[in-house]
Amino acid sequence: MDQAHGHLVGKNPVTSFAVHTLPVAEKLRKRLHLQRITGSSEGHAFASAVAGTFGLPLESLHEHVGPYPLFRPGQDNSTDTHQRFYRQHSLQSDLYEALCRRVIRLIGEPCYVQQIPTYRFGLPDNRWVGNFHRDSDFGHSRYELNAICALTPMLGSSALHVETSDATSKFEPMELQVGEVILFDHIDRLHGCPINREGVSVASIDFRFVLACFAQDAFCSEATSINTGTPFLPGHYFSKEPLADELS
Repeated sequence: MDQAHGHLVGKNPVTSFAVHTLPVAEKLRKRLHLQRITGSSEGHAFASAVAGTFGLPLESLHEHVGPYPLFRPGQDNSTDTHQRFYRQHSLQSDLYEALCRRVIRLIGEPCYVQQIPTYRFGLPDNRWVGNFHRDSDFGHSRYELNAICALTPMLGSSALHVETSDATSKFEPMELQVGEVILFDHIDRLHGCPINREGVSVASIDFRFVLACFAQDAFCSEATSINTGTPFLPGHYFSKEPLADELS
């Protein structure tokens, strides 16, 4: 545990360190950038369960749905197929919570978690994010951490492409295997998708975390999500209460 991480929790974390929380949060986000969880039972169980509700390999999704117009910002999460992903999510609530707890184990502190993850899919000759962006462009807090769990292999042009360093506009694909989880700096690094030229469909979730000890400073904005207009607050976009890495 580095020095910044070791100072995240105190007797009164949201007041004692209020002046210093943002630099600590940003240091943590940068430290966790590209940290992976591979081979986890939680990731594989969640990916398998989602695919099971569709009754087909998600890599072949394009053979059964679409085609769709090129996805654009604000219109890249609202198709009938997206809604099908969201309708099945209630069946996965326990598996999703277990997956969140597994990520929190890597983070090392109790966190508020995104209540319903953002489901993504990309068909061949389309993209699964509407443009290259930073999530801070859309009101997301600098206190957030962001993770992706792959529901299919995400390789080459079908992977999320992320800046190699802040403000360089040089990108590398963030390739993932099924059930693999990765955290990345969604706030300071541009990221997005080129056109999927891999000939197969891809699917994933992204889901966000805010450390409980940052709550007072993190949850003071009136910003809302671009797709649903949900406030970035506990009991709305985020869980009402924080989760820890083990069931209490």
